[in-house]
Amino acid sequence: MILKVTHIIKETPEAVTVCFKNGNFFRKIKYLPGQFIMLDFKIGKDTVKRAYSFSSSPDTDKDLKITVKKVKSGYVSNYINNVLKVGDKVKVDIAMGTFNITPNKENSTQYILFGAGSGITPVYSILKSVIAKEPKSKILLIYANHDKENIIFYNELKKLEQENANQLYVEHILSENLDPKHHTGFLTQEILEIIFNKYNLTFSNHKYMMCGPTGFMDNTVQILKNKGVERKQIMLEAFKAPTIKIDRKNLVSNVTIHYNKETYQLEVPGNKTILQQAMSKNIPLPYSCRSGMCSTCKGNCIDGETIMSKGHLLSDEQVNDGEVLTCITYPNSENVTIKIA
Repeated sequence: MILKVTHIIKETPEAVTVCFKNGNFFRKIKYLPGQFIMLDFKIGKDTVKRAYSFSSSPDTDKDLKITVKKVKSGYVSNYINNVLKVGDKVKVDIAMGTFNITPNKENSTQYILFGAGSGITPVYSILKSVIAKEPKSKILLIYANHDKENIIFYNELKKLEQENANQLYVEHILSENLDPKHHTGFLTQEILEIIFNKYNLTFSNHKYMMCGPTGFMDNTVQILKNKGVERKQIMLEAFKAPTIKIDRKNLVSNVTIHYNKETYQLEVPGNKTILQQAMSKNIPLPYSCRSGMCSTCKGNCIDGETIMSKGHLLSDEQVNDGEVLTCITYPNSENVTIKIA
């Protein structure tokens, strides 16, 4: 589908929200709060595909919205912030992603939402839907940024908090902070305990969801584990899986892939992901984001050893059960067998 840019909103000096008209009555893109969409950008002679989470909510926003923060040397993020204009058209795929909720008016859930930087976008979509569709639920948003100037949706969050005083609570953590109303530094166990005590919350029986840089999420998950929260209670969304340094160029694995009633054999160097090598050999495996953000390429390692980059959406239990995302999975033994449902 082709979508037309209707508005571009300058959120901070480093981030914009791009609004798209959502098709017509018969061809609307349907999505759940928290999901993302793949977009094809025509930049010069290149067509570049990127995944961006919706900052809009299907329950409160007529237009589709994505919010993009500039990344240093980021080819597409800088194009979106500096070049993209109203009237431009962008090709999009269907919405996807498992970091989402399905609102239910009967729910009475305590959501603990964590966002860092532009990781607020899917979290913002989720909290708007909860406010609109789950009147019995409550939300605590803990949002980390470098400074106040770079808080995306600062005014909107403040307004939502004022309008929904008994349902939404927002706590800002700023690494550079002059405002006594906000927490200073980085998220620590002490700061989190202070926040929970402020709202008379324990650490049990809540729905934990977080999105942000890998380091932020790893640190937050560890803090929650220290407080007795099990990893399976925490839902993660990583915008980009970190690369890992692989110093095994001399390792070449014999990889067998079972997919769609076919069996494929290929040799995979130790410094390439299984999906990368399969694509180079024209093996038609399923994939989408290619960064560990969705589960399109998920399979099971049923023989051999692999290494998977951190920052993905799989839980510890899934990884222990052998589940892998082939887009960020490297072989780590001479023979590896992957089964993709």
